[in-house]
Amino acid sequence: MWQNILILLIIAACMFFLGRRIRRQLGGSKTGCGCSCSGCDDPSAKTKGCATKTTRALH
Repeated sequence: MWQNILILLIIAACMFFLGRRIRRQLGGSKTGCGCSCSGCDDPSAKTKGCATKTTRALH
């Protein structure tokens, strides 16, 4: 019985993360590094990983 509950919890977690990923892709949101470097003209303020990453479009 507890095995079935564990499997259902794993499946629910997978569905949650898959749904969240699909919602982000359909929403057209961009994921970034969070360093607030967009529109920054000062190159010294930008870090190596400071680039806006775009999500792949669904075809």
